[in-house]
Amino acid sequence: MKKAILLLAVLILMTSNISFAQEGRPQYKIRNERAGEYIGDIIIELFPYVAPLHVANFDSLVSISFYDSTAWHRVVPDFVIQGGDPNSKHGPRDTWGYGDSTQATVPAEFSKVSHLTGIIGAARDEDINSATSQFYINTFDNTGLDGSYTAYGIVVEGMDVAYDIESSPRDANDNPHEKIEMFITRIGLNESIPGIPELISPDDNVTAFTLDTNFVWTPIEDAVLYMLEIAHDTAFTDIALRDSFEVMNGNIVAKIREIELGEKKFFWRVRANNGAKFGEYSEIRRFTTSIAPPVLLFPPDSSTGVTINPLLLWEEAEGANSYRLQMVKTFPTFDPLRLIVDEAGLTSTEFQLNGLENNRRYYWRVLTETDDYDSPYSPVYMFTTEDISDVEDENLPQEFSLEQNYPNPFNPNTKIKFSIPSVTKITQSVSTKLVLYDLLGQEVKTILNEKLVPGIYEVEVDGSNLPSGVYLYKLTSGNYSQTKKMVLIK
Repeated sequence: MKKAILLLAVLILMTSNISFAQEGRPQYKIRNERAGEYIGDIIIELFPYVAPLHVANFDSLVSISFYDSTAWHRVVPDFVIQGGDPNSKHGPRDTWGYGDSTQATVPAEFSKVSHLTGIIGAARDEDINSATSQFYINTFDNTGLDGSYTAYGIVVEGMDVAYDIESSPRDANDNPHEKIEMFITRIGLNESIPGIPELISPDDNVTAFTLDTNFVWTPIEDAVLYMLEIAHDTAFTDIALRDSFEVMNGNIVAKIREIELGEKKFFWRVRANNGAKFGEYSEIRRFTTSIAPPVLLFPPDSSTGVTINPLLLWEEAEGANSYRLQMVKTFPTFDPLRLIVDEAGLTSTEFQLNGLENNRRYYWRVLTETDDYDSPYSPVYMFTTEDISDVEDENLPQEFSLEQNYPNPFNPNTKIKFSIPSVTKITQSVSTKLVLYDLLGQEVKTILNEKLVPGIYEVEVDGSNLPSGVYLYKLTSGNYSQTKKMVLIK
């Protein structure tokens, strides 16, 4: 079936006057008669750049007078008028709109052209590639059809006639009581070129550009979409992003989510397209992105069974003066009233938490601070603390301790000192485990795993077989758990 559709598309393009190298918007006159009486013309222009296959199909059908005597078989106020079904020429009314199963279909050509009033679209059934000869004219701004139906033309004259057809008395199937026939002829070619958009914001040479910054420019008459280009160079040979945006009411507003942060310099420009031709580019403006947010490291996102005393870690962001950490529990809503941690001015890339709730979900994020502005927040990470059934005592004794390894950084050996208190509900020896992890939370080696009586202990770690890097070591002793960071430099 897909091969048949493709072959049909190629055949249409070969046999039609419409091509990918279209010189303009082809124009057609739709003469309309209600019960044999002339009621007016609708002049339309099609968009060969936006939907070349649909335009070629329509043009080929007009060239053989296919549409003549077909009916506007569906009229829905404040929605559409629809026609072009061959059954409506001479077939029974109850077959109108169902189409002819022998008709060739045209693949969908979805675009950023929005289904605003006057836009022409291709009717289809549940299969997005099932469009044939039937088409509709939007008599209302039907943006809910965007991305689901192919838009490929526009009414340039005669919307009053379309509204007259729309208001026709109709039956329960939205079929006008009196047959309204159409007769379509090709009448010319609109070779106009759209104007040049005027850039509004951001201003030229703006700095601290974030992903929440909008690109804004003025609308152009007859434009149906706009092409925004962002490049690393003024010649636009190294394109970072090229995307199209639909026509909106008022100024055009575009938001970009894919630009690299980290004080990178970019250049941007815009041009308009009228469905067939592009206009000239706007002026070129430049902007510099903001400093990047830090990359969160530990605990890894969606971790479970995390200690109630976790050490949060993130990567150092280039150019950072300090960091701001925020945390909430249960739901990822960082409303000021929900924050349980909101620490600004952090000069370290780690933050020790203590006494979190067991079996609770926590969400956290970090931004980078500079003297002049803050970066966007990092993506939000989530972790779930260990279940209360996994611990034997909810209140951790203060005498438990895990000290910083010494020396740190080290090569290749370092020592870790920790203590197990004598005052504890565990009166005899206690299971104690000291484990080394990498920053992804993967276990590297078990340093110690045995039952220990209360006392002060010191163990030596041999890093001769480990690569240079940052590691975490975690002590678990009874209900006590603590994590610290060590650095191996060779």
